[in-house]
Amino acid sequence: MSDITQLDLPLNNLMRKSEETTGPGPTIFFLHGFGSNMQDLFGLTQFFGREWNCISLQATIPVHYGGWAWAELDHKNIKELPRPEQMRDHHGKVIESIAKCVEVLDLDPTMIDLLGFSQGATLSMYCGLKDPTRFRSIVALCGLLPVEKIRPEIDLDAERDVDIFMGNGLSDMVVPISLARESRDGLMSIGVSPTYREYDSEHTIPNDCLGDVIKWLNDKNVQ
Repeated sequence: MSDITQLDLPLNNLMRKSEETTGPGPTIFFLHGFGSNMQDLFGLTQFFGREWNCISLQATIPVHYGGWAWAELDHKNIKELPRPEQMRDHHGKVIESIAKCVEVLDLDPTMIDLLGFSQGATLSMYCGLKDPTRFRSIVALCGLLPVEKIRPEIDLDAERDVDIFMGNGLSDMVVPISLARESRDGLMSIGVSPTYREYDSEHTIPNDCLGDVIKWLNDKNVQ
């Protein structure tokens, strides 16, 4: 694709600019999972209409096989981060990267969506709760959020307006469905009512989930 470019941002990235001629159009930012890279979710751009700006961001912590992480993991207890400050640092880099894109590309700041997979889903929800006014919506796929651990960091009045879509697999062996449901209930306990869906899938984005996500996001463009 000759229209793929990169921007000078705090995080490495790939971008496909909107072809919309009547305005800036909606923008979706992608946050990949643990051990992956910016190429991964950027493959989803083909499912977004040409009116969409699609920007994939890459984490900065190198892990096995040339992949990257938003934070180191304790694989025996994925709810516990050995160094939680790494997630906070990446939160700042994501927010800074988005703000710079809005400025440099003249994006509509009211039409910014964030989609994350696995660990990227955790960071996406974290960003949405920490900075709810920056996002129109958050899509979290195959992820979890330990709400009780981040509760002291969030504004319990502001985050209630965050629009979140959660999609998780019933057979996910990486993020068990029990943790997904626990995350949903945690969000509801602080006044957030996510759109929550479960799929007959493992740790992946099945076609029916992707279809639901695209429809959910596109419906916002006509509201």
